[in-house]
Amino acid sequence: MKVSRLFKALCCILLLVSVRSVAEDSYNPSKFILDLRYQDPKFMWDTWDRIFREDGSFFSSGNAPDLERILENQWREARKKNDLDLMVKAAIPLAMVYHNQAKFTHGLPFFEFLFANRNRVPSYYWPHVLIKLEEEYRGKNELEKAIPIRRLRIKLGYVKTFWEIYRECGLFEDALRDFLQLQPVPPKGDYRRLFYLQRLGWLYFDLKQYKKAREVNQQGYREVAEVRKAAKQIYLPRELRYWEGLFTGQIAQCNMQLGEFRRVIPMLLFDIKSSADNPDNQIVKLILLARTYLHDERRADAKKQLDRARFMMAQKVIQPTNSMLLESYKDYYFAVRQYDSAFYYSQAFQAYQDTINTHINRNKSILLLGQLELAKHREESLKDKHDVEVYSESSKLQDFKIKLLSIILGTILFGSVLLFVNFRQKGLLQQNQIQLALEHERNAVLLKELHHRVKNNLQVIYSLLNLQKRRSKNIESIDLIMALQNRIQTIALVHNNLFQSDEMEYVQLDKYVRTLVEHLKQMYTQDEIKPVEIHFHIDETIKLRFERIGTLGLVINEIASNAFKYAFTEVDQGFLRIDIQQMGQKIVVEIEDNGPGIVSEIKSRSNLGMRLIRILSEQMGAIYRLEQGRGIKHLISFNK
Repeated sequence: MKVSRLFKALCCILLLVSVRSVAEDSYNPSKFILDLRYQDPKFMWDTWDRIFREDGSFFSSGNAPDLERILENQWREARKKNDLDLMVKAAIPLAMVYHNQAKFTHGLPFFEFLFANRNRVPSYYWPHVLIKLEEEYRGKNELEKAIPIRRLRIKLGYVKTFWEIYRECGLFEDALRDFLQLQPVPPKGDYRRLFYLQRLGWLYFDLKQYKKAREVNQQGYREVAEVRKAAKQIYLPRELRYWEGLFTGQIAQCNMQLGEFRRVIPMLLFDIKSSADNPDNQIVKLILLARTYLHDERRADAKKQLDRARFMMAQKVIQPTNSMLLESYKDYYFAVRQYDSAFYYSQAFQAYQDTINTHINRNKSILLLGQLELAKHREESLKDKHDVEVYSESSKLQDFKIKLLSIILGTILFGSVLLFVNFRQKGLLQQNQIQLALEHERNAVLLKELHHRVKNNLQVIYSLLNLQKRRSKNIESIDLIMALQNRIQTIALVHNNLFQSDEMEYVQLDKYVRTLVEHLKQMYTQDEIKPVEIHFHIDETIKLRFERIGTLGLVINEIASNAFKYAFTEVDQGFLRIDIQQMGQKIVVEIEDNGPGIVSEIKSRSNLGMRLIRILSEQMGAIYRLEQGRGIKHLISFNK
């Protein structure tokens, strides 16, 4: 009897503990329906804020719809009251709930609202707001908005690389190089190491290096055990179980690409089961599972998984996954010989893929047009890395000197030992100097490679514009494209000069200007009916830093382009004089043509070329003015 009572008491205690754990468990799908306290905005915010700061695991895919409904009501009430603080406290969790479900169309306005009211957002949320805002811009292919957010994150010290931006543009080699050079490798046993290996596996997979990607994911699977050992229950077992499933699924995906389908199905099923709180990963693995069933001719099972994935994709903006789903439906209907449906999905897949490719090319153009700033960022990052290495070597050398002095003071009577120590010191100093010289040479090679790649990327844009120009029949469009090409070529010439010379930062002005103007002459004077004579008078000793010569080059490009287009139409013999001299610390540029232009008429116009000349001159701190000479004379002076 006593044993029976004791047993009942233990059961009651266990029941109470389990009920309490369900009430406190942030993953409980029914918690928001059963607990009416969450209808109160203050209770919702206090609970969210506390749990988010502890482990960031307030919601899962199971309770997200109920949480979303409650927060939408609280947002509407806050808007009615026009209370900004209440609106921010409703917008933070609501934006993150939308983001967790990949509902970027819903979430983006809330992240933009938080960005606009950042002074009211608690500081510990700011890194999360920025990264999710950038991800949503990238998810909606608004790269021109994502890049400034990435620059802000770098400026604030949250990240160091642009690898995700490169990856979004299909520049996978650049993304991998940026990741390996600038992304710090977390130590073994660190939870962040799992994220590092996951992303590295992605990049190798993007480059179709499937064996290498599989090796990285296998390393990630082994690393989970190291994290579990080091964490000592800091992380929930379900989180590490998720990572085990994720890396297992990634290994299965690599095996499929390598044609190794044995045991892929149980690996994918394990990943899907472990990803209950990551529906986006579940969707991808359901599609892969369907493709595996198709490979095994289990067509009914394949259709079931595809329909399940399509249902879960509702309202989500995940372009690569949408494309994968359409292609899989096409392959399924071909397999079951329903050719009408197969043709429909084939057309839908092709149209969607064309849209993605258009977005990628547009993003690539946006990225490459801003390549100078990215190049500056990379140069500064590599320089910082080099400075750290040099400082580290210097510190080691300083420590060595201190230790050596102690040894000398302690063993002053032993001349032979002192001689040996001095000899050893000289050897180490020489070795350090050699090491520093090699490191400097390596950084110089990296910088040259950077200039070469920027020049090549700009040439790609130049060629793409050339194709567009040939297809266009509109004269205004052709003129606009030629102007863009000239500006791109102006910047590309700077990087080409730096790549070909031994200089790290400076470009010789004489060679650069001659090459630029001759290129413009070939562009605009295709026939020799009215030849143009160009007279150069340029001080050959002048060298300018690459950022300054790029700006000056754009100014000269606009002036010379206008001359070739308009100045020589009414003269028998065109004449263009370019005179650049150094007077003390000032550089004086004179560019004169013999056209019929009148200064007052040119000043009264407000075309893009003249506005660019004035804006770029102001950026250089230069004085710019127009004078009447044989035709029009442009005068520019600035400090070197």
